[in-house]
Amino acid sequence: MKKALITGASEGIGRAFALRLAETGFYVTAVARNKARLEELLEELPQGDHSFIVADLSTAGGVKKVATELSRNHYELLVNNAGVGVVGDFAELPLKRLQSMMKLNLDALVQLAHAYVQTTREGDALINVSSALAFMPTPMMSVYAATKAFVTSFSESLWHEQRPRGVFVMALHPGVTGTNFHTRSGGDDQNRPPESITQTPEQVVDTAMAALSKRRTPTVISGVKNKLFTSMGRLMPRRYMVSMMGKGFQ
Repeated sequence: MKKALITGASEGIGRAFALRLAETGFYVTAVARNKARLEELLEELPQGDHSFIVADLSTAGGVKKVATELSRNHYELLVNNAGVGVVGDFAELPLKRLQSMMKLNLDALVQLAHAYVQTTREGDALINVSSALAFMPTPMMSVYAATKAFVTSFSESLWHEQRPRGVFVMALHPGVTGTNFHTRSGGDDQNRPPESITQTPEQVVDTAMAALSKRRTPTVISGVKNKLFTSMGRLMPRRYMVSMMGKGFQ
């Protein structure tokens, strides 16, 4: 039986991944900070040898716990989904909050990917969850967008490095998704993205699973609107694009 380890699995996209993978026959190891939510998730999964790890991946101890699991046990799939955002003017935000985000979005992701590729075999796969904002610098979310640009570049390069070994690497780019991300990042109703461009976590996972079955490209953008949006961002002059993105928080 194939096994998958999913970080940030207690809610949102990570939870949708856990449910979908379990339905398709994977034994799931779910990772998150909240033990109660992980216990609830396991009760919803189809019968199987599922498990969970309580770990805060913004801490060295939490990352070490999960990296050790990846080193000792072979997984056919790792979904590096855990991440957080911070909304606000860079100069006014607490530096410690930004550094904590960087530890989770960057350091933890790289460390777990490194531990994982040491044990991968032909046919295995790694999904790093990035963001559509990876392609567009975003005023008021400057550090968050930059972390996701890193995730995309890192994942695309790793895809090329791992191809000869038969290991597939994907950078998954959700756009606005119906989760608690906006509120937890510090956003409010005034700058909340419209429902018309919002996808469900299940739709994002649909896109990821379809791309995983084909294994054609490392760069996967979820949803037609997000594909058009990111294409526009890459074609227009940078200063206009940045100004356009900044207006969303005015």
